[in-house]
Amino acid sequence: MASPFHSSFPLSPPSSCHGGGVLQFATRAATSPFASYCRAPAARDGGDDHDHDAGILQALAFNGNGSVHGVLDPGVEEEEEAGDGGGGGRRGTRIRARDCAKRIMGLPVEERVKVLDLLQRDDGALTVSDYNDILSALAMAGDHDSAVALFRALRPNGVTPDAQSYATAVQCLCRKGAPDEAKEALDEMVARGFRPTVATFSAVVGCLCKRGRVTRAMEVFDTMRAVGCEPTIRTYNSLIGGLCYVGRLEEALDLLNKLKESPKQTPDIYTFTIVLDGFCKVGRTDEATPIFHDAVRNGLSPTIFTYNALLNGHCKEGNPLKAYSLLMEMCGNAACPPDRISFSIVLQALLRAGETSAAWQAYKRMERAGFEADGRALDTLARGLCRQCAANVAALADAREVFGKLVASGHEPVSYTYCLMAQALARGGEVDAAVSLLGEMARRGYALRKRAYTDVVRALCERGRARDALRVLALVIARDFVPGRNAFDALLGELARQGRWPDAMAVYAAAVKRGVLVSLKRHSKEALLVQEQTETRESSVQPCN
Repeated sequence: MASPFHSSFPLSPPSSCHGGGVLQFATRAATSPFASYCRAPAARDGGDDHDHDAGILQALAFNGNGSVHGVLDPGVEEEEEAGDGGGGGRRGTRIRARDCAKRIMGLPVEERVKVLDLLQRDDGALTVSDYNDILSALAMAGDHDSAVALFRALRPNGVTPDAQSYATAVQCLCRKGAPDEAKEALDEMVARGFRPTVATFSAVVGCLCKRGRVTRAMEVFDTMRAVGCEPTIRTYNSLIGGLCYVGRLEEALDLLNKLKESPKQTPDIYTFTIVLDGFCKVGRTDEATPIFHDAVRNGLSPTIFTYNALLNGHCKEGNPLKAYSLLMEMCGNAACPPDRISFSIVLQALLRAGETSAAWQAYKRMERAGFEADGRALDTLARGLCRQCAANVAALADAREVFGKLVASGHEPVSYTYCLMAQALARGGEVDAAVSLLGEMARRGYALRKRAYTDVVRALCERGRARDALRVLALVIARDFVPGRNAFDALLGELARQGRWPDAMAVYAAAVKRGVLVSLKRHSKEALLVQEQTETRESSVQPCN
């Protein structure tokens, strides 16, 4: 769906507003000898559309005249014409017909035949209507620069532009982003007694407003009313959009309220959306919400642009939970369900605010709707769920799901995400998976966070897997990292408990060598105390002889 700020006016204004004709080619069959080039080539030639286009260009290249007056770069030729005395001359501008033809080759065959026929004629035989057909062809082909240049060359070459010529030039200037020149052409058109169509006026208003020239747009709007051309709702929408663009929100709202009371024009949902979006963009979403409800009361159905403007406003003002509530409301609205942009706006805002539970629910809704979150959002969501595992082990399954989706999407998780996932796995009892993830990090060259490998070592030691804990510690040391004191303490304690004193001494030496202060004596006392308590319990349960 097109943006509500964009008004696409037809290139060809209806003939009802002025005496000019419609700005389109006639689709009648051409009677020119060149029409034969526009038919499908014979089978024996083995050609295609490109072949018969080349034939047309070749015929034009060898045409005796092959040019029309105008200024169209890069097909402009300057030629010197001798004066009466022969001693001097004036430089005229002529456009090579074959270059003009190249620009319109993208048009349908039926539409380009007439113009190609015109390009064969002698310059003096071309009327303003013929030039209008060429102007329209260039405009339809998207070559607005050439169309404007040809229009400007008409009067110097003795051809008086008519209403259709001006309308085409104005539309082309608007589409090439030249609002000031478009207004000048429009003013000249009115000064010469022509009456522009509402589409021509609206195009200039829209072009000026998109660039913040609201004052000049107001001048065009006043001229429009003065000549008796009633603005349409699209014209008003462009003007209201320009007012919002330059921050004149109160004036935009006042114009909206006047439209609601007008018997001639009724605001549509885009009118409300433009004003609503303007308030949201400057942090006044609370004032935009009544505009939303006003639109609904007037029997209008909010579009996805309307909802997304509100969602964006709530999130930018630091109210992601309000946006989440509106998103859930949209999920229950079959007439306007949220799209991918709606979900992305709310999901990212919830993640930035640390609202992981709500973000998880929004993600699941997004997934059920058939949309995929981007890699950054998945990465952030995975980290948030991993942190929740410290207080709620049940969140581990959700964290694993999101992490798996993240990897499968081709987006490489950052080192921090890997480490948090390893920690969550270790705390959740999935120690083997945590060890495997640390190994994957080492293979990818990621930095190993101290808390991550410490939690894995501690989890292994709690399960009596001192050998595997030694391997993890060796992996850390091999990466030129100095393990922390907690990791050494956990491993020393387990080795002492198992009575593996030579291994305990080796680990103690490695710690001292790297400047980590640990106490082997404390671990040995604790191990002896545990051993004594175990022997006491065993002796107390032995049967008496």
